[in-house]
Amino acid sequence: MLKRFAKPFLFGLGLFAVLIFLGDMFDKMQYLMRSKASMWVVLQYLWLEVPYWAVRTIPMATLLATLVAITGFIQSGEWLAVQSCGFETKTFWKPLLWCALAVTALSFVAQETVLPACYHRSRQLWRDRIHPEWEWDLYYDIALLVGPNRFMSAKMFLPKDGVLSRPVLDDMDAQGVAYQLDAREARWDAALGRWVFLSGVERVFSSGQVRERPFVEKVSEVDVAPRNLIPRTTNPDEMSLRELRRYIQRMRRMGVPVTTLEVAAQGKLAYPFTNLVICALGIPVALRLRRSHKVATFCVALALSFLFLWVSELGRALGNSDWLPPVAAAWSANLVFAGLAGWLIKRWEA
Repeated sequence: MLKRFAKPFLFGLGLFAVLIFLGDMFDKMQYLMRSKASMWVVLQYLWLEVPYWAVRTIPMATLLATLVAITGFIQSGEWLAVQSCGFETKTFWKPLLWCALAVTALSFVAQETVLPACYHRSRQLWRDRIHPEWEWDLYYDIALLVGPNRFMSAKMFLPKDGVLSRPVLDDMDAQGVAYQLDAREARWDAALGRWVFLSGVERVFSSGQVRERPFVEKVSEVDVAPRNLIPRTTNPDEMSLRELRRYIQRMRRMGVPVTTLEVAAQGKLAYPFTNLVICALGIPVALRLRRSHKVATFCVALALSFLFLWVSELGRALGNSDWLPPVAAAWSANLVFAGLAGWLIKRWEA
């Protein structure tokens, strides 16, 4: 049974990963063709995307392997031979669950090691070399940490031109704001390596009093270049579960909503077990397919995989919207399909 599982699993993993990878690549083809990045950078990016899609398609490969293994066992006549000898057939499909459990462990290890490193590097190449955000993005109502106890906000930020509209720079101390620059505009001076504030007011807060001094031009102490000021969200897929939990704690201390991150953290725990659940579901489904053609088996695997994905995404969306607790949101698909698998297996045995 192990051989019957391994071959279609590896075939399905490669096939599904390549198909989804190609679809994603064609979706980004216009950006890849227009990019000024070298062919080597583009090839690095494409190669680093492969582990992401491989990990994401492992449950689909597990389901396909389960269906092929069971239907092959039946079509070879071994199933009838086992029944005629008085053996319980479940002793022959139980090894499939052990295979799925091994895949679950491998999936978790890959998710915590290879995936974060490769995905982080691929995103870095995309936003810095292939489709640079600083060349085309425009940001509104931003708030940035530009140094120790130093914050800067602006109504608009254009990285390409190095321009901030209505910037406010605050230096903080134990009592609150100690120093402030409030200007109409700020521009990056590459020669000075500083942000220059234009047409504003300089404020010094001391002993409950405020001293103001208007200025036409003021060279600030902020030396962070525009490209390094771009506000970037951290994707949970770029982090391991441990790193994500530390990140959640840091965001919570800063007062940032962390519901989406908590759902993602629970998802990292739930996702590997999808392989075990989908295998358990595939067993009774395969018993009903029996002597179906391999094309029909492949189509059933696709249909069930997309149905599982739809339920999983629905749960995550409900969790991100606070309609469900993070734990329920992340584990809902596994629980629903595990219950369905148990019911189908019991019904078959009855």
